[in-house]
This record gives sequence, C-alpha cells and structure tokens, in this order.
Amino acid sequence: MQDAAPDLNRRRLCRGLLAGLALPVMVPLAACGDLAAGATGQSGGGLGIGPGGGAAALLLPLTGTNAALGQNMARAASLAALGRPEAGAPKAYDTGDTAEGAAAAAGAALKAGARLLMGPLRADQTPSVLAVAGKVPVVTFSNDDTLAAQGAFVMGVTPAQSVSAMFSYARAQGLTRIAVVARDGAAGEATVAAAERLAVLGGITLSAALLRDPGQGGLTRALRAAGGGDLPQAVFLPDGGAVLAGFAAGLAGSGVQLMGSVQWGAGEVAGNGDLAGAWFAAPPPDLFLPFADRFVAGFGEEPGVVAAIGHDAALIAIGLGDARSLNRKGLTRVAGFTGVLGGFRFQPDGRCQRDLAVLAVEAGQIVVLAEVAGT
Repeated sequence: MQDAAPDLNRRRLCRGLLAGLALPVMVPLAACGDLAAGATGQSGGGLGIGPGGGAAALLLPLTGTNAALGQNMARAASLAALGRPEAGAPKAYDTGDTAEGAAAAAGAALKAGARLLMGPLRADQTPSVLAVAGKVPVVTFSNDDTLAAQGAFVMGVTPAQSVSAMFSYARAQGLTRIAVVARDGAAGEATVAAAERLAVLGGITLSAALLRDPGQGGLTRALRAAGGGDLPQAVFLPDGGAVLAGFAAGLAGSGVQLMGSVQWGAGEVAGNGDLAGAWFAAPPPDLFLPFADRFVAGFGEEPGVVAAIGHDAALIAIGLGDARSLNRKGLTRVAGFTGVLGGFRFQPDGRCQRDLAVLAVEAGQIVVLAEVAGT
C-alpha cells in the first residue's frame, strides 16, 4: 500500500485559485506542498530531548530515498515543542531504507531508554521494529491497517478513514446505494475491504466494488451490470492523479454523485470539469493551515501530510510524557488526541479513528461542507 500521497503546491492554491472565497476553503492535507530536496541526513535532525518527549523516539528515514520525507517529519516534530522548551521533542533515529536499518534504529532508541517507539514510516519496515520492541508500544506512520493485527498502532491516514467519512456523509444526504471503483492493487484492495466492512455497519448497500484500469472503458456499463441494471446513487473513487481523471471521465454525464478520498489533490480536482459537484475527504483545515504557516516561516517551504504526522507524533510523545503515560493505556485513552491533522483516537486493536472534513468542488473552487467524526 502506498504510504504517501501526491504533492500539491499549497501556496499557489490558497493564495491563487481559492483566493477571495466567501466560504471556508482548504487544500487536501494529503498533499500539501513540495518536500525539501536538500535535507541532510544527520541522525536526530537537531531535535532536543526533554522531560516531555525524551522517553519516546521517532524512527525516521533521515538518509536514503525517503530522506526528504523523514527530515520534514523531524522538522515538524520540532515545532510541537515551540513555546515549551522544557518539554523538548522526541529524538529522531535514522531507519534508512531497509528493515534492518529500522530494527537497528529501534534497538538504539530502546538502549537509550525509549518507552514509546513512533515509526517507522514504511509498512515493510514495521514488522522488524515490532520484532525488537518487546513490550514497548510501536506507533507506525504507515497507512497500512493490516499492521494493527501484527501489534502496531497505525497512525497514517488510511483508506478506511476516508471510506468511513464519505459513507457517513453520503448516508446523511440520503445516498445509500454506493459503488467503489479503484485501481487494481494493494491500495484498491484495502479500500474495497474497508468499504465492504463499513457498508454493513453504516446501512449502505455496496452495489459494486470494481478494481480496474481507468483506460479500460465501459465503466457505466460495468456499474449497471453489477447493480442489476441500475446505476448507484454515488461512486467512491479513492485514487488521485491521472487515475482519478480517467475514472471521472468514464462517469461524466452519468448523474451519479462522485466521492473521493484524501488522495485527491484540490488543484487537480478544482480544474477538472468532470469532477464538478464531487465530494472528497480531507483532514479539517482549521488546524493544519496555521501549522503550515509556521512550517513555512521556520523552514522556507511547504509541509505535507506526512510531515504533519511527524508533528502530531511529537505532540503525543510530549503529552503522554507529561502525564507519565508513555504506554498502551496512554495511547488508547478515551479522549484521544487533537493534532494539526485533526482529532484522532487509537483503538485497543491498533487501528486509528480520525475526524475528517468533507470538501466539495463547486464552480471550480473547493469549499468545506462538513466535519465527520471518525468511527
């Protein structure tokens, strides 16, 4: 499953395309800005250790192919301690690109006394960290929900979270016959599995679940065949980029309500006439945009949702450190947490519930319709 979403120039969107709107606007937090190309690979990223965050560790790719992501997560984590120098952000340990590197980083953190491991970024590195963690909780930054069954807490923004938000909102609008159309692959399979599970719980009839290539053609015909001759009331399209454009073109003029996930980029959907009137899920804007402004002021570039996860991980570490609750009980507290990506709660089984906003494409602009609590 992909652990990161497409990038988007937030500054251009917010100060250009969406300037002057009367309604609240935002960009999709799954894709907010370009990552640094020249980040250094120094372990720790200059982050301090304090009484709040010092007993937790961040496991990040500070070198290797994902170094820019890891460095921006470390930078964002440092912002979590602003105004509280006595707290400090958790120290970052370099995982590099490999499972062995992630295990070594976890081992070094444990040797230094870490009681909470936050990371790694990639799904394929997480089992190696779990193998050395013992009873120390592991909060992976991956968006692969299956890692919860292996013992990790999953902090990445998952397909199930987008499905939950959009199904809840659709039902509130009277739409109960929904189809899912996604690219064939791990992410598409995860979306279909989540849709099948959540449809039963939410009173939704899943009329079709199609995994296909967007260039295959005959999409409305396939949906009619799966629905006994009728089109669904709405179609959930989780993919972004060219895949989304292909599926949207295949549904143009069908009259069905199009819905999407945090993988959608506001720049691409606002300018696509085939997506006029579409709804999509994204983290709430009111908390993210002030964080993004602080990040730009401090580092001269735009953050993305992955960087924001690093910030929220540091908030968890500092808060639970202050409460002397760097453990499973602290992670699963009923109140949950509020970060720059909104409210979220870890369940005892390791999965995460997230509160998401529902955005709409209206007259080439992006507006906020509602906020939906995670279920």
